[in-house]
Amino acid sequence: MNVVLMAGGGGTRLWPLSRLAKPKQFIDLGDGYSLMQSAYQRALKLAAADHIYLATSINYRAFIKEQLPNIKPDHIFYEPEKRDTTAAFATVAIRLMELDQGNVPTIFMWADHVFTNEDQFISDLLQIPHLLEEYPDHIVIVGHNPISPETTLGYIEAGSALPEHPNIFIVKRFKEKPTLSVAKKYLSAGNFYWNLGYFSLRPEYLLNELVVHNPDLASIIEQYKVALKKSKKAVAAAYQLFPKKSIEYLLIEKTPRLLALTGNYGWTDIGYWSTVQDVFGQAGDHAPHGYHLHVNSAGNYIYNTTKQTVSLLGVKDTIVVVTDDAILVTSKKESGNVKEVISRLEQGKHTDVL
Repeated sequence: MNVVLMAGGGGTRLWPLSRLAKPKQFIDLGDGYSLMQSAYQRALKLAAADHIYLATSINYRAFIKEQLPNIKPDHIFYEPEKRDTTAAFATVAIRLMELDQGNVPTIFMWADHVFTNEDQFISDLLQIPHLLEEYPDHIVIVGHNPISPETTLGYIEAGSALPEHPNIFIVKRFKEKPTLSVAKKYLSAGNFYWNLGYFSLRPEYLLNELVVHNPDLASIIEQYKVALKKSKKAVAAAYQLFPKKSIEYLLIEKTPRLLALTGNYGWTDIGYWSTVQDVFGQAGDHAPHGYHLHVNSAGNYIYNTTKQTVSLLGVKDTIVVVTDDAILVTSKKESGNVKEVISRLEQGKHTDVL
């Protein structure tokens, strides 16, 4: 099968380390590899290098060249701008068809995720080509056992299991980002799973299904195909025609042909500094050049990219992030509210540190 690594996201939830110009997928959070490099190694466990593709922003060309020097240039699909996942998935499918890969089972994976139970995750994903051979008119999605009533994720309602596949279900319903009260009901029901956004299908089928459920996309897809034969400027203009909406809303919520591959994979998208501490900070602080001192303190974590000495005295459950031009000090509990810092910096026109 083919694997497409989706690496076009940008963001500042891990500010001040992650910046708009260099988002988290290109950063080493403590194990010696960037999330992007780890995702590529994960993909190599599923497919040969010739069958691995990458979708990313044109702004990240230098990072890709540096971190994945062996990936073929024609296997990298650059997005001219951020336009949510429908545009990204659809244009990747079109480009794969141009490479005669339209009928090859393809899994779309994210480049900024971490799995503490990765062996099981890989083992389950290896079932996908056989599933799509048996169910060619379906989309295989990955569901994770829910741990808490999250409102930022989609939920998969599992129906009956497939014969001889106790962890693969026919999907009864898919609901994107429910309210907290609804998410709590899903959690207590026992047959709902978090959607991880890993969709597997044939690229040609993806385009066909998008048009079935969104007829207006037919002309946009055709215009993009024509633009690919013209110029980069034409491609950028055609890309802007796609609606700025996620594929969950435009396809996954609408199609009745979903199969859910489910499990407990120890997944996280490393969205907060508290998660970085939990996943990468178990062995201690990140300080390859500096020196840290903890006195009468407990439960703290320091990520220091500089040569400075950082000392903590009499504090608990505190996260400190030190870069050359910015420092973040937050309690572990409040680390999910970095967006408030970003908002204040934007209001004060301090965008040079974003």
